[in-house]
Amino acid sequence: MNGKKSGNQSSVKKKSLFDHVNQITGVQNPNYWDEVSDEDKKSWSNYMVHRFLSMKMEWIGFVNQVQKYTLKPKDLYKLYVDVIPKKKQWLRYVKKKKEMDFPKEMLEVVGRYFEVGLQEAQEMVELYYTINKDELRSILEMYGNDKKEINKWLK
Repeated sequence: MNGKKSGNQSSVKKKSLFDHVNQITGVQNPNYWDEVSDEDKKSWSNYMVHRFLSMKMEWIGFVNQVQKYTLKPKDLYKLYVDVIPKKKQWLRYVKKKKEMDFPKEMLEVVGRYFEVGLQEAQEMVELYYTINKDELRSILEMYGNDKKEINKWLK
């Protein structure tokens, strides 16, 4: 034997969305994005980072403003690290109580606005519906939807 253990190769755990969020809130390494592998960058989602950070009531307004801009993941990470206080946070994920049923036309408008598919649009509509219905209404109005139709959709 040459001193090597057979069959016990160490594997590096891939980073998850939760690892990225922890970096933003608790670690705040300024070089994180440059040091993370290309494979680990694939688990980053601006949309989901916004969604998790918005679970902290004090941050909802700021996150809402930030998500209006199309930022590269690296820039979004740096922005959040510069603004959010460094502290280990427990971000309680608020699950939806039940699947809300919104018309496909409405989801298509929201999908166009945020440049996402129907499934993500459904999640975004549900989030806006519970947190900021006025903003959702203004997005729908931007695309020329009739106010009566919007009111019917938002019942």
